[in-house]
Amino acid sequence: MVKVNSLKMEDHSILILISSLLGAFGVKEIWSIVKQKIDISAKKDERDDNLYARQVEILSNKIEQLEIKIDELIKENTHLKIKIVKMENRLISNAKKKVETKRFNNETK
Repeated sequence: MVKVNSLKMEDHSILILISSLLGAFGVKEIWSIVKQKIDISAKKDERDDNLYARQVEILSNKIEQLEIKIDELIKENTHLKIKIVKMENRLISNAKKKVETKRFNNETK
């Protein structure tokens, strides 16, 4: 039993020695690793933010272009409706003239 206790003490002493060495030399290394992870995640977030900002900008530009195109199509549609109404008026007036000339020709005969 005496040997077992001395082994435990030696294991405990070794653990303390290793932990103190790791503490003394490893703190800087652990901090640098943690700092690198923080920097990497910050850069990733920044890239994601930049990517989202670019995508939003691209989509807003596309929306503006579509709004302009819609306005142009509305104007073109309005002009075409005006042309159709004018053509209908011409057709009606031409038809009236033809009917009047036919009546006049029939009455004179």
